[in-house]
Amino acid sequence: MRRGLTLPELLCVLAIVGLAAAVAIPPLVHTLDRIAVDETADRYAVMHEATRQLAIARATLARLEVDTARTRVTLSVPGPAGWDTVDVRSLGATTLSTTQPVVTFAPLGYAWGLSNTTIIARRGTVAETLTVSRTGRLKRS
Repeated sequence: MRRGLTLPELLCVLAIVGLAAAVAIPPLVHTLDRIAVDETADRYAVMHEATRQLAIARATLARLEVDTARTRVTLSVPGPAGWDTVDVRSLGATTLSTTQPVVTFAPLGYAWGLSNTTIIARRGTVAETLTVSRTGRLKRS
């Protein structure tokens, strides 16, 4: 009785494992990209609502600034010498682009400005668009 495997048997097993990996990895990468983009959109939505609620609660202006280079947002309120930073949060491992990097909320919770702001989060082939309307509402698509 022999023990062990022959070279052709090992090569067959290796080929089957390689084929299974080639079939499984692309959907896995797409799923990981989708998760990262969803996480970025969720994090932005939380900071957006926190900024809006802070403006309403303090009856003052509050602004949310998107730093596309560092993929983070900064929540600020007016202070004696300009804008005072309240919170800075990372948005995750995606690439961001925006039409306007700053969204300012009025004391009644609506966004200041002349037009909507669009933020696009991308990773790989997956992208999600967030639109902030002049009324301060956030729409995900």
